[in-house]
Amino acid sequence: MLPPCPSRGDIMAILSDALREKLTKAGVEYFVANGFALPDRASFEPPCGPKWIAIGHEFEMGAFSYAVSGFFSEVRIGRYCSFGENVQVGRGAHPTDWLSTSPVFYAYQGNMLEVGHDFDGAAEYHAFRPGPPGDIAVRNARTVNDFLAKTTIGHDVWIGHGAFLAQGITVGNGAVIAGAAVVTKDVPPYAIVGGNPAQVLRMRFSFAQCAALERLAWWRFAPWQINTIPFANIDRAITQLEERLPGLTPYEPARVHIGTLASQTAE
Repeated sequence: MLPPCPSRGDIMAILSDALREKLTKAGVEYFVANGFALPDRASFEPPCGPKWIAIGHEFEMGAFSYAVSGFFSEVRIGRYCSFGENVQVGRGAHPTDWLSTSPVFYAYQGNMLEVGHDFDGAAEYHAFRPGPPGDIAVRNARTVNDFLAKTTIGHDVWIGHGAFLAQGITVGNGAVIAGAAVVTKDVPPYAIVGGNPAQVLRMRFSFAQCAALERLAWWRFAPWQINTIPFANIDRAITQLEERLPGLTPYEPARVHIGTLASQTAE
């Protein structure tokens, strides 16, 4: 597994035994090998488990969520989410209405490829910068806004093995995305979607039940606060949540920031 490319001026922290130990102690389960690059803008709400995923650019994961493997970039993930193997979220888009779709012309202030100088055109390649100069800021701004749009995944979302989520979409609370689905549009709360392109197959619950769950927002609380709720019976669960939640204090742990831990490790 290779480090994500630190484009857009990302500051990267390099994973080490010391940094992984700090993550574990802080409530974050992360297994990737030493030497892997993590953006310092990545943050986690403990406890959670990004496990073996590659992380690029901005990344947020909520408490009690986990992912097995895959690639996640420019994404905000809620609580109680489950991701299978090889899930792809936030893979970079390319401009289709420009002369070229290649990021050589728009995405990098420096060289896109880290190569040496022993090839024809090496000097020109290493001296090259996207141009013309007056247009760089405009095109780079568009690159940031359009081609690195943030994907939002709500709470209690289940995404199956091999699913692909396009940049910039929103997946509603309680949604289920089938394995190998290609999701190119927003997913409504509590919808089950599948296919390529993904379509709504059915809703998990009735309209009234979905509305009640959205209103209750039970994911604000930790499992030990609501573990006696009859989860297998949705109507009874809603009734008991309505009775019990008003007396509970939401679970609000301090977030874990890669940049902060990395700076502490370097001290």
